[in-house]
Amino acid sequence: MRARLIAPGRGFEGVLVPPGDKSISHRAVLFALAAAGTSRIRNLSTAEDVVASLRFASALGASVVPGEEVVIEARGLEYLTEPSSVIDVGNSGTLARLGLGLATMVPGLSVFAGDSSVSKRPMARVIEPLRRMGAVIEARGGDRLPAAVRGSRLVGREFSLSIPSAQLKSAILLAGLGAVGRTRVTEPVLTRPHTEEFFSTCGIEFEEGFEGKQHVVEVWGGQTPRAFDLEIPGDPSAAAFFIVGSVSTPGSKVSVSGMYDGKTRGGFLEVLERMGASWDGRGASATRALEGTEVTPAEVPSLIDELPALSVAFAAARGRSSVSGAAELRVKESDRIAAVAEMLKNFGVEVEEHFDGFSVNGGLDSVPGSRTVDSRLDHRIAMSGAILGCIVGGETVIDGVETVATSYPSFFDDLTRLAGASVELIQTQR
Repeated sequence: MRARLIAPGRGFEGVLVPPGDKSISHRAVLFALAAAGTSRIRNLSTAEDVVASLRFASALGASVVPGEEVVIEARGLEYLTEPSSVIDVGNSGTLARLGLGLATMVPGLSVFAGDSSVSKRPMARVIEPLRRMGAVIEARGGDRLPAAVRGSRLVGREFSLSIPSAQLKSAILLAGLGAVGRTRVTEPVLTRPHTEEFFSTCGIEFEEGFEGKQHVVEVWGGQTPRAFDLEIPGDPSAAAFFIVGSVSTPGSKVSVSGMYDGKTRGGFLEVLERMGASWDGRGASATRALEGTEVTPAEVPSLIDELPALSVAFAAARGRSSVSGAAELRVKESDRIAAVAEMLKNFGVEVEEHFDGFSVNGGLDSVPGSRTVDSRLDHRIAMSGAILGCIVGGETVIDGVETVATSYPSFFDDLTRLAGASVELIQTQR
């Protein structure tokens, strides 16, 4: 699908209520599936990725009643049932990795498959630790979907992760709930703690702390989560696009309501404030022109998903900005380093790729005619290109926007409302 976007270039103004956080929504569904009892979830993300998690919960035996309040009734980890067909994770790497961890406790065979994008993403980082715990897993090429998991008895182990990854940590911890003994995960820095937050919500006994800069989580097997009642907060990763648009355009002001403000999710805001943006916890505005900045490897885990949006701010800023220590971008829904560089160059911005990041010489000039962005079927590249098009004004054509629905189905509605853009969606053949 192609989007033809015509923007007045007047900036961004209004109130944004971001959709329910996608990372938390995935875990809410999976913990409701693992729990004994009836869980009630409000403001669950409507993203296609989360809809895939709801299908997964149904496939493993839970009763799922959709609506403004999603009701999931399950009987606990001991009663998960073998799925009758292949589990389609769609475009969701989160479901693929966390689902593999949970499926180790399911009697029989669970087979995971996904779209062409997620089937290229590495799964060995999850598969190998699970195998060390006793899981029986086979995957295409050893580390790609489709993958088959045969339920087996696991034993808790200790893991020291070399890559900071909340998905990897969560997959191991979920498997640890069904393992014999203790499972201990040490990660180089604290990554998104949403699984630990659900441990607290669901009455799971665990311990966490720091050893120097390393974050350690321990959980004991044989525990079943209790059912819960929860309202999902707004998604910072979704709000980031409009916050970036607002602080990159003089005279803009976007207020944000209900956004999650917990640990590890505000890294992009710290970068923007360092560049000169104004953020008061409720709204974002441009009080002066942004200045270039350096994003260091230590910062990357707290803003890895927001880097495509931040690249738009780098393009709008004065001076040079750089990102390093972000090689993980190469194995996301697309090679995001290459995709970001291509997108910015199409707007006349000077960009240099590095193996683990990129450098941007800021300065947006008027680009005659229509600019075209190939999203590479990556939702974050598509949305970043749309925000950049609204900053510059005029016409921007974005290919591959169907993937926006995997994370932010109402994005173009919000874009029209906050930026005054006209958006025409055109069906295309690929």
